[in-house]
Amino acid sequence: MLYLLHTKRHPTMLPPKVTDLTYLNEISKGDANFIKEMIGIFLSETPEEINQLEKAIAHTDFERIRAISHHMKSTIPFVGLDLIIGNELVQIEDLSFNKKDIQTISNFFIKVKAAFQQAHQELSA
Repeated sequence: MLYLLHTKRHPTMLPPKVTDLTYLNEISKGDANFIKEMIGIFLSETPEEINQLEKAIAHTDFERIRAISHHMKSTIPFVGLDLIIGNELVQIEDLSFNKKDIQTISNFFIKVKAAFQQAHQELSA
């Protein structure tokens, strides 16, 4: 089953499960405490990052959009989100670097936010 989030242009599809802890398991060598700690950091920090990115987009603050999306690109592989929204974050960073097309950035953000919300639910369970 795919989840749909409708935008004005097109629906955004997410798979039933967006997280994949394979990479985290590999780098931790199966250390359950490390995995738990990294998931805890993800759960505590990403809601604020999403909030800040949303505000930056609302204010057309391209520098802030670029900085936040760049940081997010480096943290999402830990929970497998790079496979789901890695391209969207690259596009957001590139567009904000060039200071253009805030509507496209906003459209990409819809999927990013939905994926983070779903990941938060999956990892909180």
